[in-house]
Amino acid sequence: MARSAKRTISVFGLKEGSILHSCISPDYIGGKMMAVRAEICGGVLQWETPSNRPLDNYDGEPIDLLAVVPSQMIFILDHPELWSRIRHVIIGGAPIPREIACRIQESSIDAWETYGMTETASHIALRKVTVPEQPFATLEGIEICCDSRCCLSIHMEGWQSVNTNDIAEINADRTFRILGRIDTAIITGGKKVFPIPIEQMLEDKFGRDILITSEPDTKWGEKIVCVVSGEAVDGLPEEISDWCRESLRPEERPKEIRFGAIPCTPNGKKKRGKL
Repeated sequence: MARSAKRTISVFGLKEGSILHSCISPDYIGGKMMAVRAEICGGVLQWETPSNRPLDNYDGEPIDLLAVVPSQMIFILDHPELWSRIRHVIIGGAPIPREIACRIQESSIDAWETYGMTETASHIALRKVTVPEQPFATLEGIEICCDSRCCLSIHMEGWQSVNTNDIAEINADRTFRILGRIDTAIITGGKKVFPIPIEQMLEDKFGRDILITSEPDTKWGEKIVCVVSGEAVDGLPEEISDWCRESLRPEERPKEIRFGAIPCTPNGKKKRGKL
């Protein structure tokens, strides 16, 4: 935990007197690590009860490092008067939905998406949200590779190695992208499809939250279903269908497009698995 904290302290230039403000429960590693970082750099730790109204009526000193989850970021984006009070913000706990990422890019907030887990004592890589499509960059002392499953394997200086279930694409400069989880791959017609890259392309194109999932099917084994948030306005189903036909491989194309609420887990992540 100390090594992890020092990596973050170095990236964001934290020092004695720096203000670290956490909106994340200390029950989770993201909340615990804010306390460790403050202790090691000699900073001032500020804590608030987690809610979806972070920094509501905040009247303290400017914050050097703020930790939130994606759903909390919405409130901050809705209140531009807070933007100048935040030097850096790290966003973890779940992937950042495309709509929120686009709003961050239009703001003046220096926001970073984190990649990590409890086993790695919080994040081992960061990506700057304000730079569209920027990959994750590993921090100092972190080495990565792909295992025989094409999943990300993380090797931390002075600590254990961690094999993940995240399918990764690693670049020569130690940056990487996560293509999806091996345990959420959809087997349709005998071919393996990873839903997350398809979702990202569709969200970029149509500006809505989208879930690529499946349901049992007699012919295909699993039938790919595209769930689009919101209502089906005139022409949109046909536009999505035409785009999928032109841009996706045959096995990736949804057999059905549905509109409505995106199924989510209690902590706000898209609910994976069959419908």
